[in-house]
Amino acid sequence: MGATQCAKTCWLMSSVRRHTVVPCLLAVGLFATGCDKLTQALEDKAEEVVGEVATPEGGAGPGGGGATEDEKLGQKLDLYIQCTNRASRRMYDSWHKYSERAKEDGTPAKKNRVPFLYKIDSELTPCEEAVAKGPGTEPTLPEVEKAMADYLTHAKVFASYTVELDKYYEQENYKDDDWAKGKEIAPKFKAAFEAWSKADGILGEMVATKKDVVELNMLALVEERYGKKIEWHSRNSVHAAKAFVRCVTAEGAKAEGCEKVFTELEEAEHGFRGFYDGNKTESDKVFWMSSFQRSIGDYYAESKKFMRDFRKGDIKPDRVNKVVDEYNDLINDSNNLRYTR
Repeated sequence: MGATQCAKTCWLMSSVRRHTVVPCLLAVGLFATGCDKLTQALEDKAEEVVGEVATPEGGAGPGGGGATEDEKLGQKLDLYIQCTNRASRRMYDSWHKYSERAKEDGTPAKKNRVPFLYKIDSELTPCEEAVAKGPGTEPTLPEVEKAMADYLTHAKVFASYTVELDKYYEQENYKDDDWAKGKEIAPKFKAAFEAWSKADGILGEMVATKKDVVELNMLALVEERYGKKIEWHSRNSVHAAKAFVRCVTAEGAKAEGCEKVFTELEEAEHGFRGFYDGNKTESDKVFWMSSFQRSIGDYYAESKKFMRDFRKGDIKPDRVNKVVDEYNDLINDSNNLRYTR
């Protein structure tokens, strides 16, 4: 697993962004235009695959009957997570590329180097669907629904500027007006980004908090009904992985402050590995388990190397990014698991 040469991949359940649960933003890279198009195509295909294997609304819960209240809540939260997973990373990446190559006044940061950004368009489709479907999906979550609507409102403003600037650069109109339009848009674009980023943070915190509760409740329910078998160990591993990546990506993170969650990750991975290796035939009946078990191993291995360096105080951004990459790969594989009960 790990980063590809073209881009950093994200999760479709609950990856990491900023200081909240959802860390792709820490892994912003420099993408060539060709790689950018390839990445977008891969993301589109990934969404098709996830849609094909997603749990149907109102599908069977862990007990074999109708969906539990926690599953209903989880399904609703997934509407918002699918939005932010698709749109937020792309929007932060777009702003990063722009701010890297444009000065505050919108003119090139370097001579003869035209600013560049990613045009935001279809990335907002899942967000529009979340705003449309959310209020009619149980349970009622008025605060989250409002936060989602605010997110989309600000995202559309930001996206409109990316479209306008992309056309401006593509058609080289700056040669005709000596960057007049670029200068005019610059402060508006920055304000739009800041407004959207704030809305993104609010929505992210709300969804992450509720998702954490759902995941813990589901973990307890699975243990009660099925015992600590492969489903429990898989869910527990993801829970521990999330706690660790949150800790190391938090602002001002210290090694000593992450020792507890690392120990819990280590115990969870060892527990998973012990059960999986001892019950491989049974475990591999779970769709996508063979990929997931590799991901949890890769994530743990990278986390262990990270902690070794973290304790020495020898940590650079790319080291954090490697942990984030493996976490995002793990979540992507976790989302594809389909348990048979």
